[in-house]
Amino acid sequence: MADSLRHRGPDDEGFFENDDVSLGHRRLSIIDLAGGHQPMSNEDGSLRLVYNGEVYNYRELRSELAGRGHRFRTDSDSEVIVHAYEEWGCEAFSRFNGMWALALADLAGRKLILARDHFGIKPLYYAATPGRFLFGSEIKALLQDPDLVTGPNEQMLYEYLAHGFHDHAPQTFFEGVLHLPAATYAVVDETGTGLTAYWTPKLRTDGDANPATFQRLFREAVRRRLVSEVPVGACLSGGLDSTAIVRLMNGLLEDEDRDAGSLGNRLETFSAVFDNDPIDERDYIAEAVAGTRAASTFIHPTPHEFVGELEAFVWHQDEPIVSTGPYAQWAVMRGASEKVKVLLDGQGGDELLAGYVPYHLVYLRQLLRERRYGLLVKEAVASRDVLWPLVKRRLKARKRTRRVAERSLIRDSFRTTVREPKDTRPQDNLKERLVQDLTVYSLPCLLRYEDRNSMAFSMESRVPYLDQELVEYILALPPRAMIRDGWSRIILREAMRGILPERIRQRRWKVGFTTPEIRWLQNRRAAFGSLMASPLFQSRKYWDGPAMLEAFRGACEGRLDNSMLFWRAINTELWLRIFFKPDGSVQRTPPASHTETADRAWAATLPEEDLSALAGPAVLAAPDGTLPAWSPPANAGKHIFAVAQGSVFARVPLRTRLVQRGDDLASALLEAVDRGQPAALRDGDTLVVSEKIVAISQGRSFPISEISPSRAARFLSRFVSRTPHGIGVGIPETMELAIRTAGLARILLAAALGALGKIMGVRGLFYAVAGPAVEAIDGPTPGTLPPFNTHAKLAPKDPDAAAERLAADVSRLSGRRVGVAVVDANDLSVAVLGRSAGVSAETIAELFRDNPLGQGSQQTPAAVVRLVGRV
Repeated sequence: MADSLRHRGPDDEGFFENDDVSLGHRRLSIIDLAGGHQPMSNEDGSLRLVYNGEVYNYRELRSELAGRGHRFRTDSDSEVIVHAYEEWGCEAFSRFNGMWALALADLAGRKLILARDHFGIKPLYYAATPGRFLFGSEIKALLQDPDLVTGPNEQMLYEYLAHGFHDHAPQTFFEGVLHLPAATYAVVDETGTGLTAYWTPKLRTDGDANPATFQRLFREAVRRRLVSEVPVGACLSGGLDSTAIVRLMNGLLEDEDRDAGSLGNRLETFSAVFDNDPIDERDYIAEAVAGTRAASTFIHPTPHEFVGELEAFVWHQDEPIVSTGPYAQWAVMRGASEKVKVLLDGQGGDELLAGYVPYHLVYLRQLLRERRYGLLVKEAVASRDVLWPLVKRRLKARKRTRRVAERSLIRDSFRTTVREPKDTRPQDNLKERLVQDLTVYSLPCLLRYEDRNSMAFSMESRVPYLDQELVEYILALPPRAMIRDGWSRIILREAMRGILPERIRQRRWKVGFTTPEIRWLQNRRAAFGSLMASPLFQSRKYWDGPAMLEAFRGACEGRLDNSMLFWRAINTELWLRIFFKPDGSVQRTPPASHTETADRAWAATLPEEDLSALAGPAVLAAPDGTLPAWSPPANAGKHIFAVAQGSVFARVPLRTRLVQRGDDLASALLEAVDRGQPAALRDGDTLVVSEKIVAISQGRSFPISEISPSRAARFLSRFVSRTPHGIGVGIPETMELAIRTAGLARILLAAALGALGKIMGVRGLFYAVAGPAVEAIDGPTPGTLPPFNTHAKLAPKDPDAAAERLAADVSRLSGRRVGVAVVDANDLSVAVLGRSAGVSAETIAELFRDNPLGQGSQQTPAAVVRLVGRV
């Protein structure tokens, strides 16, 4: 169990065990590096503590306890916890100001105490087996016990898929695994397990709304979180919350506060930035650090990195997450870990001070309920610039022409097995709504992401807005301290006057650490489409697989609006693959590849003769005897198996030699088959071949140095967008080939209609007019093997005839009746340019929309396609 949490504490480990209890600890050393070893005990050894987190007021508590006669051997906060329990018992927890999850074995009382901080910043999970009570900082630690029987909690899965709820209840996505609620301690003894809440938020409206008081408490909250013997930095988005923290940290640094020594000579800040994207905040970040002793480090999350890290990312989260957004924070933590060990972050500010735009609507409804009509009108008018985009989105969402019918995508047969959750969020009481989001609906999941993303890279993240004194102060404020004159977080803005740059202090729009999700999904639609087209996804009982895939493609192509359900379904599928084996048992370590895991799982359902024919000599017994060790060379992020029209097909890539002009393609393809790498041909198989190698073999690939572009080609190519998926006619040389292929008049007409289509929001008109032969023209792209990385190519000549000839040659040489399809595929689209008799263009196009061929270093420009079953 402790080994599974090594990332949370790589600096030290410790254990204690007797007949009643076993404690294990992994330490991330932050305070008292030499003396903070755990388990920590009292003088007579009757108490043993394992603990994750920080108690920021430990120095004050230590002084009080010393005055009561307690003696300390170390300078650590963990020893203060032990003595505080000796002095006050479980009442000690309400005195702590910080973030913690702890387990304290009271050996004399023969009981175990579990406790968690006021807001659940630090996680603590527990479960019971027939012989043990298990607990740990992450669920994966509990999964290491072979006696723990668990599976997907389908009620939680439904609430997540249908409503986006998660981390809102004691139950987790793992059946039988619970998390200890925030501000709660549990006593485990021979009579069972009893839970007690030691703190609940108390709302008042008579508090002191003086900005100077807020600033004093906020500054003290930041100062407390600088206590460290290792380097400290800050996350910086350029928004109000994170910039306020950075500016206060800088002030403490310039004042030479003793606790600011952890910052060194300058304050290190870390930010996620996105080149050429509307959510990029570099301008605000530059303003945030201007005139300070802060240094900026920019982290550049990309969709390609995201797909490449999916297995590790999902594994560390333990449970599904709201969107791709937390990956931006993951990437920032990864980058920051090279320079610092502790980061301050802005979580909690929005939930405490009404930072999200929908809170304006809640406040307006409250004013309406209270019949304060004059103030209602004033606030509505003052908020119109932030409310109108929200209202417009909601009105747009009601239009059924582009809206994804989410309810229909979840199977009714699944829906009938679960309960509809209750959403108890108040709609017309601002402060009650804020507390609900603080404790149930918003902050708990954000704190999970914060913890997992930081701890994945052995980092500690601290959140000053959740300082206990500051929170108690804010809970007593009137609503007008949160929203006034159309401004949210008004007391924070007033408190930071003269400290924040005015442009940020008066900033209206919030971005935060997130990703451009729909643009990322569109960019990597091939990888996510491959997942959705896989038999495992298509056969899940939770959703209508074909409808989900079609809706996802519609959103990627701009025919439908984006839906949060797409990511939730993708994340659920990834979570199921990474945490559970095909037989439903728990997976205790993350698989190297979720695509290979899924393909192996489906391969296990095939008759042995089918599998042998597909894999040839690669079929071996798996080490655990549960699955064949079957692993044809699928290209990264793509599946061997895919579903089309309800049937399952294998698409086994063929690794060929480098095809040259004049080569016999049939011989080249059969050489790959005869090597026994992936497949032995059968009657009815289809060879799907990239148009690129057909064109090359026909001599229709040319060094760009040999193409002389005309003036028209140079002019027209400037208006064509290049993408990472292909240059197309975006350079003069390929535009010249397009003019030679279709004629200048047709290309001019296509260009004019394409420009008009962009204005009207209609895509694809250029190639619809220019024709598939022009669409197949491409230029040199990164990753293409030499010498063709400097070539431009035309579409194959007469691709139908080429496909017929190739099918006849392969069938004659192999003795099998084989069809051929010639396809032009990239990560954005696919076109079947030619096919032999009996081959379904519709089926091949459906199967190759995720671009499973590899025409670069993979050297797999062809695949054997075989029908192997039905979903």
